[in-house]
Amino acid sequence: MRDEIRDALANDGDRYHASNHDGIGTIADPVFEALEEIHRVTRISAVLEIGCTTGFRLEKCRQQFQANCAGLDVSPAAITEGRSLYPELRLELGVAPRGLQAWDEHTFDAVVLGHFLHLFPREHLFEIAAQVDRVLRPGGHIVVMDFLFPYESQLDYHHHAELGLYKGNPTRPWLWHPSYALVGRRVYELAGDPSEAQDPRSWQTVDVVRKLSIDESYPAANGLPSRHAKDD
Repeated sequence: MRDEIRDALANDGDRYHASNHDGIGTIADPVFEALEEIHRVTRISAVLEIGCTTGFRLEKCRQQFQANCAGLDVSPAAITEGRSLYPELRLELGVAPRGLQAWDEHTFDAVVLGHFLHLFPREHLFEIAAQVDRVLRPGGHIVVMDFLFPYESQLDYHHHAELGLYKGNPTRPWLWHPSYALVGRRVYELAGDPSEAQDPRSWQTVDVVRKLSIDESYPAANGLPSRHAKDD
């Protein structure tokens, strides 16, 4: 990733942290609600959140699920505050996908992508999808919070000219693969004016995607042998 893009993401991370600071951890959290639903069915023992801000959501996971929790964020201000507030979390400063190398030897039951894919450079989507797949255990879940739009689109991002704003289906980088299945989607409107609530430009979603086993992804075809016969 180019240095100017990495710097722009870090600057925007600090801006987001400052502008949303008073509401962090104090408002409704549909991502944590999704994690609670997953945990009721399949125990979550380890969580990684990319775009974790201070780690407030990871701390809730640590306390409620007794899970090992780790987070990555681009904002130096958010990570500094989080390390002070939540010393039992492992919080790393960095930009995905390179920043995920900090967990080369770890895997997780759940990976959260917290409202940043709309700014993520499109040329790195395959790489971040592969890195998330690498650290996610079979049977685990990806939880993505981001904008949802009926088709892929690009807009100007007024906070930083160096960054583009992309809207579409935020879980598409995984759903093309047979090993991933969308198992939950909660769409909600950001617009405060009810007359604007039907406008898809104001929609966000929390998507839950499950990583299937190879046997679930590629079931045996009926009537065919499980293995190809060897040539004579």
